[in-house]
Amino acid sequence: MSLRMILLFLTASLAAIALSQRPKVKDMNGKQLVDLADVGDSCTDSYTGYAIIDGSLERCDNFTSIMMGGREGEREAYEYFKCRRLRVHGEMRRGKCVCKKNYKGPSCNEYEGCPVDRPFLYSTECTSNICQHGGRLAVATTHMECICKGEWDGRLCDRLACWRLTNRGHDKRYRNAGDKCECGTHYEGENCSVLKSCEKNGKFENGVCICADGYGGETCGQKCPGGKTTYVHHLIWTHLLIMQCLLFR
Repeated sequence: MSLRMILLFLTASLAAIALSQRPKVKDMNGKQLVDLADVGDSCTDSYTGYAIIDGSLERCDNFTSIMMGGREGEREAYEYFKCRRLRVHGEMRRGKCVCKKNYKGPSCNEYEGCPVDRPFLYSTECTSNICQHGGRLAVATTHMECICKGEWDGRLCDRLACWRLTNRGHDKRYRNAGDKCECGTHYEGENCSVLKSCEKNGKFENGVCICADGYGGETCGQKCPGGKTTYVHHLIWTHLLIMQCLLFR
């Protein structure tokens, strides 16, 4: 088998990697989100570092320290921390973090004007989940936000991000189309995994793109490393890109 055929085989085989999804499970700082559903009611055996105590979401390290006397100024600093990080609709009053008017719940995310079966207010409507599209409320490093499914992104999973349906390096397989995802220009098929054409620096052959000198990537849209370099997210595809540049010279 020639080196060219080996590369074509690798390209087709690695295409399956692109079917992997990247649901939003980390916050804007790249830290793992802590699902509120995993938070218990005691700091004694908390594995998340948080607990809902007497109806209030607490960070165990700070809560335990304060209960044991704490350091000077720690209580006030922690109240500010709670309003900033552990409350959806919290505000400071007389040195204490409380829920804003008409809001309640462990993280001040329930609206008193909404019925029991739809206790959260999203925009102007009561809903059964403050996180849209099946998301789950979570603790983050900046503020409360949601863990999102599939192609959804944003603090409350209310922003379409079709690139999340693929692995790194394959963001163009899908594109946003209003409130849904559709295949990108060079792709087709049920999962947009079938390559149908290449960019101007490639020639479509046997289901893959044969790239011109100096170009690589799945659709030949990336310049090869060296000279003007291209940042490629996935290590495997970085190696594949280099191989294309070397073998198809």
